[in-house]
Formats: sequence, C-alpha cells, structure tokens
Amino acid sequence: MAVAMTVSTIKKFPSDMMNILRKMIVQEPRHFLLLPRTKQELLVDKMVQTLEMYTGQYTQEEFQSLGVMATSVVDEMFVQLDRMFLMDSVELLRTLCYSSSKRDLMALILQEPAIFGPVQNWTTAVLNQVDRFIFFLPPDKLKLLPPALLTQGRIERLFQSQRRWEVEEMGALCMAGRDQEEKMALFGREQFLLQYFLGFLIVGRLTAPTLVPSCENLKSTAPSAWSIGSLTGMSKDAFTSCLELIGQDPFLTPYDLTVLLKKTKQVYGAVASFPPSVVSRLGRLALQLTVEELGTLRLSELSSVAALGSISTWSTRQLPALFSSLLNSTKLSPSQLDSSTLVAIGHIICGISSIEMRTLNAVQFSKAVLWLGHLRLACSEEQLASLVGLLSHDQAFGLISSWGPQVFIEIGVLAAGISDMSMSALVKEQIEGFSPLAVSLIPPQKFAVVFNQAQINMFSYEQAMAVTPEQRALLSDVQQTALSMVLTSWENRPLDFRDRSSGLTLSPSPLCHLLGLLMLLLWLV
Repeated sequence: MAVAMTVSTIKKFPSDMMNILRKMIVQEPRHFLLLPRTKQELLVDKMVQTLEMYTGQYTQEEFQSLGVMATSVVDEMFVQLDRMFLMDSVELLRTLCYSSSKRDLMALILQEPAIFGPVQNWTTAVLNQVDRFIFFLPPDKLKLLPPALLTQGRIERLFQSQRRWEVEEMGALCMAGRDQEEKMALFGREQFLLQYFLGFLIVGRLTAPTLVPSCENLKSTAPSAWSIGSLTGMSKDAFTSCLELIGQDPFLTPYDLTVLLKKTKQVYGAVASFPPSVVSRLGRLALQLTVEELGTLRLSELSSVAALGSISTWSTRQLPALFSSLLNSTKLSPSQLDSSTLVAIGHIICGISSIEMRTLNAVQFSKAVLWLGHLRLACSEEQLASLVGLLSHDQAFGLISSWGPQVFIEIGVLAAGISDMSMSALVKEQIEGFSPLAVSLIPPQKFAVVFNQAQINMFSYEQAMAVTPEQRALLSDVQQTALSMVLTSWENRPLDFRDRSSGLTLSPSPLCHLLGLLMLLLWLV
C-alpha cells in the first residue's frame, strides 16, 4: 500500500517518515520493482531530496542505503558514483536494474582510465569483472575489444551470465518493465558481439563448418543471435532437438521464421502430417503457416492448442482457421467447450465469430476468464461485447451494475467490451478494478464518450499511463486536463476542471492525501 500512494502524497513525508518508507522498500523490493519506471524514478527523486542526498559525490553509504532504488536516482547523481566503491563492488552492481540512460552512463564509466580504461586494452581479468556489463557497450566499442578474448566459449559464458540474471527475481522484474524497443536494443548488442567475433559479419568470408551451432550452442546463447544460414546448416538431430527453443525465440524476423519453417517441413514432411508433439513445439514458426495449412493441423491435444493459443500475433485470417481446425479435430461444437479448453485456446478465442461466442457456455467461460482476461486479446469490439454478454449471465457474474472491483480485476481486458451506457455509469470502486491493459484497449471514440472528466480523475497513475495517444487525441480540453492532473499528481497545482458547456467544477479533496498518511501510520503501529 505504501508504494501505491501517489507521489504527491509521498513528497509531503517528513524525513523520518520518508526514511521508514526507504527501509520498507529496501527490505521488500518487489513492490517497488513492479511500479512503472517513471513512478520509480519520481519516487526515488523525492526520497533523495527529502533525505538530503544531493551533496556532491554519490557515496557508498548513500548507494547502499537505497538498495534496489540505488540505480533509479537521476542521471546527474548517478554519474557522481564513488569510483572506488564501484571498483570494489562491480559484482554487486551487476545484479541491479538499469534504465537505458543508466546503461549508457555505466558503459562510459567502465571505460574511464581510473576504472578499466579503453576497451581495446581490456584483459581477461577485466572481462571477468565486467561480465554482463559488456552488453552495455555500443557496437562501435564492442568491435574494439581484443579478438583473442572473445572466443566462442567466452561469448557463450557472457550470454549465460545475462540469461541467469534475467531469470532471477531482480532481472525478471527489470526485463518485464522494459518496452520492446529497449529489449531490441539489448538483443542487437548481443547479436553483434556473437556474429562479429565469430566472423559472420566479415564481408566475403564463408562460414566455416565449425561455426554451424549445435543445440547446446543455441541453449547457451540464443537462436536469433546466429545467422540464418548457420541455423539452416544444423544437423537434423540438432535442429529437431532445439525446435522448441527456436520457436520460442522472440527476435527471429518473419524472413527467418519462413526459412526455418521450410527446414522444419523438410524434416517432418507436410504440415498435415505433423504429430501433436511437433505442433506444440513450433512456436512462432507457426505464424508462417498459410490459412490452408492451419486448417490441416491436428489439434486434438490440449498441449498443442495451448502452444498455439499462447501466440499473440496471429493475423485476423489465421485465427478463424485455427478455431475451425480445433473444432474439426475435437468434433466439438462451441457450446461444448469446457473451461480447460477455453484456457488453452488463449488468443485463438478471437478467431470465434461474435455470433458463435454467444453460444459458449457462460459458466465454463467465467471459469476461464481469469486467464483469458490477462491476455492482450486482438478481438474486435463486437467480439468483446459478446464475451461480456456471457459474463453478465446470471449464472456467471450477473448484472454489470452489481460488479465490484474484484470482478473487474478478474475479467481484465474483457472490461473493454462493456457497452457505452454501462461503462459511462461506472463508479469509483469499479473503475479502480480496471486493468491498465483494459484501459488501453477501449476504442478511442468510445473512450472519449464514456469517461467524463470526473471519472478520468478517478484513474490511478498506472491507468492514466495506459491511455494511448489515439485515445488522448479525441479527448476534450477538460478531459485532457483531468488526465494530465493524474499523470502529474506530484506537482503542486490547483485542480479546477471547468466544462464551458456545463459549468461543472471539480476540486480535489485533501482527504485522499490524509488517508494515505493515516494508512501508513496505522500499518506501522
């Protein structure tokens, strides 16, 4: 509850209260790491100011006192980090989470003469200390590393170090908070390091047979880090052993997937003859199957259905073909699908026509919604409305007007399918249950119509952050002001929403801030 308070409330804490909050976050860092990065940085900035840490050098004592928050200080403070402490604590620093700007700063600091110096002078001992920080270096610096240091074995160990960090709690939460652009930037450096030092990027050089990876090589690095020619050159046994790993790689391009699917067909034959064990391992390779090929898949086993249902980037033509293949394979009608099958269907549920959706078993669907509601579904507005109709059945959750916040939390993105009239009548407790993802999926025109300025002012910071540029573009001036006030709630600005047409004025109540303080005090007592 403490980290969920608005920054405008937290900024008013006296130093002793702020110090209590600091200790709570250091002891239980997970809740802080789950916050949006912008809010993390704002919270830490207010904490640092209140605790008077802006005093010149960023000392070891200050850094360690902030724990998981230490790398979320402003760049101007981070760059003043005590270099002696850095040298003595590189292993500790490698465990922490860094924004893109902090990664760039750390890359520059590592190259300072008093730290490790220019990368062309680095030694094995330096590389051992730098470890996964090597992926903070831009490509123009990576290529200056001594070639003798970057053997295939060394590169694999660097990849493994990065992967180990990514599956630990700190790394997993950190990666979850990165957008796709950041993830692509990191992958680009990993791929460059491997391909440059193994000779793939040397113009005119033929790839030697020894550079065709084994399955173990791919497990140590990543399939997408290798060239497509090296992957198609793998032996049949190595390729089949790593088919699932290849299918799960998020960075293979559509061209890569097409080429690799062709090799899969060479190994296993026509798509219609793929056994369920192969279908369940295809992963993103299945995205390159034609509509006709998808119709021939055997989807009688839930493991195969679940594997395909976990993929979120199917086209609007592929989804209906997949659902038809499921019905043909199982000999079931839509009304006969149970909750286990509906959970396995996942994203494929958007391949069901809105008319067929209305025939689904409402009770079974309500049991599956806890899983389905947390997927970024590509369903149309009409389809979402049909699914909400199932949920409002008297044997499911009942009338929408009776739903509490817990129902909205459970149904997740499906809340975006609530009718205009019902959505415009939502009260604060119901809006609190709206997931940020559901907010982002409401059609822009509908969003502008159903939420007035008073309701927008009820949004949490996370909900307001989820509002898309397209949604925001259609808001009136007064709605825009309400949204901006939620997003900039740390600023001391009077709240005065005046709708010229209605004369409506909304003013904030200090009660919210007071309640926040009382909640923390009661918790501490």
